[in-house]
This record gives sequence, structure tokens and C-alpha cells, in this order.
Amino acid sequence: MAEPLLVADIGGTNARFACAEERDGRIVVRDVQRFRAEDFETVADAADAYLESIADAPRRACFAAAGFVQDGNVSFTNSHWTLRAQEARRLLRLDAFLVVNDFYAMAAGVSHLTDDAFIEVKAGAGDARAPRLVIGPGTGLGQALIVPSAAGEIIVSTEGGHVSFAPCTDEEYAVLKFIAREHPRVSVERLLSGRGLVNIHRALCSVEGVLRASLRADEITAAAAARDDRLPIAGRAVDMFCAVLGSVAADAVLSTGARGGVVLGGGILPKIRDLFLASRFVERFHDKGRMTGYVEATPVRLIVRDDAALYGAAAALRGHE
Repeated sequence: MAEPLLVADIGGTNARFACAEERDGRIVVRDVQRFRAEDFETVADAADAYLESIADAPRRACFAAAGFVQDGNVSFTNSHWTLRAQEARRLLRLDAFLVVNDFYAMAAGVSHLTDDAFIEVKAGAGDARAPRLVIGPGTGLGQALIVPSAAGEIIVSTEGGHVSFAPCTDEEYAVLKFIAREHPRVSVERLLSGRGLVNIHRALCSVEGVLRASLRADEITAAAAARDDRLPIAGRAVDMFCAVLGSVAADAVLSTGARGGVVLGGGILPKIRDLFLASRFVERFHDKGRMTGYVEATPVRLIVRDDAALYGAAAALRGHE
């Protein structure tokens, strides 16, 4: 990586841009800036605004996008933006341009992060021969696999966030019925995302017959953290959110054989770290009946930094050349 690269992590709400370069064999990310999707008509407009603010003019770029990537093109699942690789390459005057899924990039970035980028959620010996799962809620629910091979690691992005939700308690069944009024097929992302947390809160208010305050996801988590007596459902909503994530993550381990470990990412969990660590996530992760023994040795870590996908975008472009 002889010259700086333009890298980006583009979600449904925000886009982060940065320059990446290699120093002493390590990827270094610098000049990180965040832009709101709603402030720009296109991805290229946001990228241009970033490029105008830095001295370098990178000729190669990799954008990690929150959506299904097909032939370099993305229609974002939770944003008005679209991304067309050939068009963006021309508009940004790039010699090389690669588009990857955002959780592909996050998975590719895991090995480039230092130990202080993680906290342990659940200990376990794991299986070094098995894949690792990278999963996490943000604007959507992303998922990817890190598969060991003789040639190194292979990253496989998935659309696991769109599998059907399977409730485990009467309260979760009630939430499922509530969400199904608006979305006949209820995927796990309908609960495990920023909007999903709002859905859970709305549903629980309806079940309890409580007049619902119209709250954003960050307001729900803030009320839960503050134990605000005026908003008693907020804490229950966050607890259900974390519990369901435990079930979904373990289900993904069962489905993919990812006993090498689970890495949690996304934009929500680091912001509710204390609530998450005190939640029923681990209890529900282990609650797999006769398959409990299959998942209980799987270690779980949480990424507490927000730049993993930027490192992964640089690594993806380097591996693509």
C-alpha cells in the first residue's frame, strides 16, 4: 500500500470516510470524518465533501456499504442512497474502486485491530479450525463469517439479518404479533436494529396498555441507562433487545458452525455497553436445549471502536489487487 487509499464505511444513517496507508506492515487509518446520509443526495457527493477537506487525493478506494452488493452496485437497505461502482469511480476520478458489504469489511478488519479494541463478553476455548461469526445491530443487522483456510482467512458476507424471527417467550410472541401488523414477515432485523429497538418499545407499550412516548432508539437507551421512572418500558425494551440478540447469535453459530468465536459489532452495542453486559445475552446464547453444549464453549467479544470497517476496507482493497 504505497499510497493513501480512500476508505469509507457507509451505513443507513451515517457515512465515515478516511485515508488509510501501510506503515511498517500495519494498516493505519487517519483523518476520519463522519457525514449524515440525509445531508447529501448521493454517496459521491458525500465523498467529494470529504476529499475537499484533505490534502491527499487518493486514486484508489474501497467503500464498505450496508446492503447487498451485486456487481459493485448497492441499493441501501435502510437509506435513500444507491451506489453504482462504475459511476462513482468516474465521478471521484479514481483509478481503482472496490465496493464490499459493510460486515465483510468489519470481518476483514478484525485481525487488524489491537486488543484494546475488544472487550470480553463470554469466555470460551472455541475451535481454531472453525469459522468465526461477526454480527451486530446498527441501522440494520449485519452478519459475516471469517473462515480459516490454508491460504489465510476467507471472508463471507451474509444476509443473516433477514432470517425470520423466532420468539422464545410469551412476551416476545406478543411483540412478534404487534410487528406483524405492519410487516407480515418479521425478520430478526425488525427487532435487532435501531428501528427494531423502537419497534420493541412500541410493542411493549401496547401490550402493557401504556401511553407510548414517541422515542428514538438513542432516547430509549438513554432512559434505560438512567432508569427513568417516567419511561419504565425503556429498560424492558433494551433487555429484550439484548436477549433476542443472544438467541439470534447462537442460532447463527448453530447454522454456520462458527464455534471459533463470535465478534459483536455495529453501532448500538458499544453505546449501551454496561446495559448489554448486565443483560440476558449470555443466558440466551446458552439456552439451546440439547445443543447447549455445541455453543457454550464459543467465546464472544465486543468491538468497542467504530473504525473496524475502515481497516477492513483497506485490507479488502489490498487483498483484491
